Amino acid sequence: MQLPSNVMKRIYCHKLVLLVILISSIFYTRAQNNIATDSLIQKLKICSNDSVKVTYLNELSWLNRISKSDSALKFANEAKSIAERIGFKSGIATSLNRIGEIERIQDNYNQAITTFNKALQIEKEINNTYGIARACGQLTLLYTNVGQTEKAFIVGQTTIKLYKELNNLPALANAYDRLAVLYEYQAKFDSALNLAYSGLEIRKQLKDTANFIYSYMNLANLYLKLQNNIKSLEFNSKAIELATKFNDNVNLSRVFTNISLVYSNQKQYHTAIDYNYKSIEIKQSLKQNKSVDTNYDNLGYCYYCLGEYNKAIQFYTKSIELKEEIGKKEGLSTAYINIGNLFFSTKKYDKALFYYKKGLANSETNSNKLITLELYQNIYKSYSITGQLENAVSFNDKYLTLRDSLDATYRNAMNLKENYQDEQRKGQLLEKDNLINEIKIKRKNIMIMSLLGGMILLILLFFTFLRSYRLKQRTLLAEKNYKINEQKIKELLKDQELKSMSAMLEGQEGERKRIAQDLHDRLGSMLSMVKLHFKSVEENIQALRENNMVMYSKANNLLDEACEEVRKIANDLISGVLNKFGLIPALNNLKESIEATGQLKIEVFNFGFDENRLEYNIEINLYRIIQELISNILKHSKASEVSIQLLKKEKRLNIVVEDNGIGFDVNQIKNKKGIGLRNIESRVDTLNGELNIDTGKGAGTTITIEIPIN
Repeated sequence: MQLPSNVMKRIYCHKLVLLVILISSIFYTRAQNNIATDSLIQKLKICSNDSVKVTYLNELSWLNRISKSDSALKFANEAKSIAERIGFKSGIATSLNRIGEIERIQDNYNQAITTFNKALQIEKEINNTYGIARACGQLTLLYTNVGQTEKAFIVGQTTIKLYKELNNLPALANAYDRLAVLYEYQAKFDSALNLAYSGLEIRKQLKDTANFIYSYMNLANLYLKLQNNIKSLEFNSKAIELATKFNDNVNLSRVFTNISLVYSNQKQYHTAIDYNYKSIEIKQSLKQNKSVDTNYDNLGYCYYCLGEYNKAIQFYTKSIELKEEIGKKEGLSTAYINIGNLFFSTKKYDKALFYYKKGLANSETNSNKLITLELYQNIYKSYSITGQLENAVSFNDKYLTLRDSLDATYRNAMNLKENYQDEQRKGQLLEKDNLINEIKIKRKNIMIMSLLGGMILLILLFFTFLRSYRLKQRTLLAEKNYKINEQKIKELLKDQELKSMSAMLEGQEGERKRIAQDLHDRLGSMLSMVKLHFKSVEENIQALRENNMVMYSKANNLLDEACEEVRKIANDLISGVLNKFGLIPALNNLKESIEATGQLKIEVFNFGFDENRLEYNIEINLYRIIQELISNILKHSKASEVSIQLLKKEKRLNIVVEDNGIGFDVNQIKNKKGIGLRNIESRVDTLNGELNIDTGKGAGTTITIEIPIN
């Protein structure tokens, strides 16, 4: 699918801007280095002290180690030669460190290991703790690169111990980063994240912004291994900002490599390819051609996923050849896996097994458990599909055993939070804080006399502001109290209104009874007397004339109908079904009326109700309470089913009304009650009962009412 032209233009513009920034930063960095280099060369020309010459030459070597590595190596060797001639052991050790660093940058790892071990030996002879720690730190990186993880752990832990003794916090942060990489290889991600965050916390305390990039890259890589692409992208983006800000092109190329892995995980293969080529371009401009093996791995994987197998094999082969040339065992197993997967997908299982086994030999040597786990699984699949079942079972057992041993580590790492053990960090950085505070106090003491007047003014302004702030707080508090009192008055009025409504309803019920009684006792009896008079007339009906018989019959019939109508009105006024048959039949009648609408299905269960009815006051209040609850369910709960349960005991009556609706927040309802709920509570209080509400959003609602009965 071809992208729209406007999208293509934006992509090209974006690439052009990045290229301009990259070129500008390269030239800016080189210009700064050239100024410092020229200054040191001028000093070197007029210097007559050999020890100082060694220092100048070593500094020149450090400044040019990246952009002009050949010149840097020349400066370091000259410094070493002069230091050996005058017996300046500290200068010899520093020169060896410079030479080893250049060899590491040029990917001559084995030679760099030899050089740093020589430096380490001299540092031990002169008892230079910092020098020992510095050499061990570099050896940690190199042993990691060549796959000698046990040696890397030993020197890495030594580095951390010595930098803690020296209270060298910037170097300690670097040592944490290096050891975190080793824990990552062993799939101990919780320990790796702990060290990476500890290093970042130290740099934040020191405000060492320029070196945040190492923590960001480390964390981005760890979250990538944990399949947290969003978090990985977040830290990679922060690293790009810092690399651009500080013209750090070496790390910018590394970040581009890391971010390409994230995009390939997200199946955005073309974007991943672009970032790899950007990384290669920077490395080539810095003459770091031997460090592009990782980019070759990434490009091979992207082309493999895009189905361009020839290109994939080409890049995988380049990566393997380059790693074997420079003796870099780090990542070699991954390259073997990638090319093995390619042959597996094209059904060339023998070739796939060949590369898988080469990768396994390398990963087991390096103790890289994650890579070993993946290789066990791939070899098991290859043996299975080729029918070599005995070998397949053997590797499947190895895979399951290793996977189970890694599960706990993965769980701990995935649950690690970003606010990582603040108390632990405080303890680790306590000595550093004291040192920084001591420096600040000394600086403040120098300026205290000149700033005394200003401090007094600031104190006066502070107290003025504090007084104003307190007055404002008092005003706000008074307003708040006024609102609270006003709210209490409103609530009292509402409670009074509810009591009035309750009294009105009780009055209505009493009035209805009184009217019914009057109709029955007075008007009914009067009509009955009239009926008796008509009966006496009926006995003498034969004496009446024939034509008055019709009128008499009509009057008699009307009188019968009037008596019957009076009885019906009296019965209806005394609460219909509730008055006639009691609470349970009235609830069943309510159930039938609501179910007839098709909105709600209601079930009514009763236990312990015999022929002895409750007091009429209790029955009418319970009926109104349940009627109000059903009304609330219809209005608010979106329920489809309701259960009404009544349990009558000797001295207690329990009512449970339960629905399957959406529920609600009890705390919110308590702060903002409607009239319906207040009316229910009022009726329950009238009966000396207890009301409980059990609900939650999306979990339905259960209302429980318990009242005492005689």
